[in-house]
Amino acid sequence: MEIKLKTKIKNAFDSILRADYLSLDDFDELENLSNYFVDFFNSIGSILQKQDNYISGRRGTGKTTALLKGYFECLKTIKGKEKSEYLNRKVLPIYIDLSNCGDIFDKDNFELFEIHFVRQIIDSLGRQLESIYDAKSYGIFRKNNPAIDDLEYIEKILIEGKTVFQSKSTDITAKNASRLADEAGLSVSPESFKLSMQSKDEVSSEKSKTYSQTKGLNVQEFLNKINEILKKAKIDSVYLFLDEYSDLNQEYQAKFSKLLKSFLGSKTNLFVKVGVITDRFDFGDKIIIGRDIFPIPLDLNEHVERLGGLSPTLKKLENAIPDLIQKRLEIYADNIALTNLLKGNKTEFFTRIARESIGVTRTIGLILQNAWKQAEVNDYKLGLSELNYGIRSARKTYEKQYSGALKRKLIPGFYNDIWNAIITKAVSEKNKHPDRPASHILIDPNRSKYFNIFKENFLIHLLEEGRASKYGGHYDLYSIDYDICLDLNIKYAENKDEYTAIRFVYDTVLSEFDSYFTDTKLKSYKCPECNRIYQEDELPPAKVKRCFEDDSKLEEVIHQEFEVYGGNLAEVEVKILGLIATLEKEDAMSAVEVANAVGCTRQKVSAWCSRVLEPKGEIEIDKKESRNYYYGENNVA
Repeated sequence: MEIKLKTKIKNAFDSILRADYLSLDDFDELENLSNYFVDFFNSIGSILQKQDNYISGRRGTGKTTALLKGYFECLKTIKGKEKSEYLNRKVLPIYIDLSNCGDIFDKDNFELFEIHFVRQIIDSLGRQLESIYDAKSYGIFRKNNPAIDDLEYIEKILIEGKTVFQSKSTDITAKNASRLADEAGLSVSPESFKLSMQSKDEVSSEKSKTYSQTKGLNVQEFLNKINEILKKAKIDSVYLFLDEYSDLNQEYQAKFSKLLKSFLGSKTNLFVKVGVITDRFDFGDKIIIGRDIFPIPLDLNEHVERLGGLSPTLKKLENAIPDLIQKRLEIYADNIALTNLLKGNKTEFFTRIARESIGVTRTIGLILQNAWKQAEVNDYKLGLSELNYGIRSARKTYEKQYSGALKRKLIPGFYNDIWNAIITKAVSEKNKHPDRPASHILIDPNRSKYFNIFKENFLIHLLEEGRASKYGGHYDLYSIDYDICLDLNIKYAENKDEYTAIRFVYDTVLSEFDSYFTDTKLKSYKCPECNRIYQEDELPPAKVKRCFEDDSKLEEVIHQEFEVYGGNLAEVEVKILGLIATLEKEDAMSAVEVANAVGCTRQKVSAWCSRVLEPKGEIEIDKKESRNYYYGENNVA
């Protein structure tokens, strides 16, 4: 195989890892993305409706790709020869990566964050309008549209360092003046014998007072200006695509949600589309999901009921994977056929990818990237051996992020105890009956939050919520990562009759850790018989509290404290530091390699590592040939 073709195939697989490297100004790149995008769950039609939405999914499920696909469909309505497949009205798109709104020199200043956010809206709006008109037509449009000057005035205020949505102050001087005059006269002349005398008394005073008059620059006025521009340009609406909301830490999310609330339901034909990570976003108490903003989920478990059950959903995913890969090869690798790169059992090849990825496209990219490295050593063909190597490499990448976060106390240490208890139970079940599956887990929905950390590190996958068990009750169904099951020789369950076996119920295992998850503001109670957890506000105000299921007397759960890292870190920062913390000097990774593994921009990695982590002594940087390579194993106590 020619070197050029090998490189192109590698680039095709690498492109599945991330979409944030694409330029919004490059129409051809966006068109390529639109062509290779596979809409697993028919999400794009929902994103492009006239509604405020948040697009949720675990890291790597394709939120950025979906937002950029929606952005491109809007872009086609205002420029370009090709018409949108989804829209028959003009929609002006604005895309903002919220992780880039922080100030370069003052990361912790939220006022500057707001300023950069609003400036990006104004700048993007201006550039989109300029792209619609030629220079002469745009000049005429500006002349007849004073709202553009108003927006530029707002931007000027921002550049001067004033906060746009708080106030505009003007100094006013008031003067009061008074004058009092009195005059009388008597005169004498030789002709008429007059005596003349004049007396004049004048008093003059002036008082001056300066005060400040504050005039608000509120969000609605700002949005009204945008709406005026749209009407003049004959554009139906603006879609504001906000990506990487979960890259903001908890404090910034709480503050930004107040500004975001002002944009929702503004009645100015501006609609917001926000990308968030499952279980890692907070819209505050002002934004109500289902009233102010509506969900568009990309996680597989959210679509199980709609698609007719877990097995049909997994089958749909399995069938979509070849299409996803082939479309990338068509664009990046001279239209080479995927079948020409495969050997052995092709059906099993895609089944294993589906089991390992559970709909996370970045995992598919990591698997293929590493499988192709192995294929280059052999015959440039992808078989089950190469695939298993790719699956193992992807899993180890995620495990490094998790174990590094544990070492640095970014994740509480008791999670390791929970994980060991889960694996001990699964291995025990396997040892009892090696021919029976022991790969899945059923837990009380009240304990689902216990698994959030494992879910976001891809050690465990949520497959279905509210699954009925053969033995009564409804549980959330999870699976242990497919490669971990292979590693432990645990048989993987594949049909619906196997998922609900009593051996998969793990509540007795998890009940030992209830004290770590109780709400410190409310008392929690546990039934000693069925292990169900109750919050105090769920129970009647009786002195003796009893279980609704078996009438057993409930026991109070005493909250346990635990030690964690002191910083207020976003989820992406935990993953970056967690991964680098496990690396020794000889295994140091570049910013691009870390970004590909974690799923963020290389700029985020290099900036945070160079300006924050390395100066604090959290990591080390090895400089080679003008490039930085990051590692941190030597700093772990």
